[in-house]
Amino acid sequence: MKIKSVRNYDLSKILKPYENKWVALSYDRTKVLGAGDTFEEARKKVLEKEAIFLKLPPYGVNYIPASS
Repeated sequence: MKIKSVRNYDLSKILKPYENKWVALSYDRTKVLGAGDTFEEARKKVLEKEAIFLKLPPYGVNYIPASS
């Protein structure tokens, strides 16, 4: 079985203004299609049907997922 390589993307420059927001990225990850304080706000700003949505954390905060 051939393993598919994963490409790393440096999104720091395009995402810097969107701290603690929901962001919709184009599938090629080159531009922000929309952003908002909630997922719904970001989704409404996206004119394209397909986008990658993510919630950006506040900068300077470490996030460590935990389970119980």
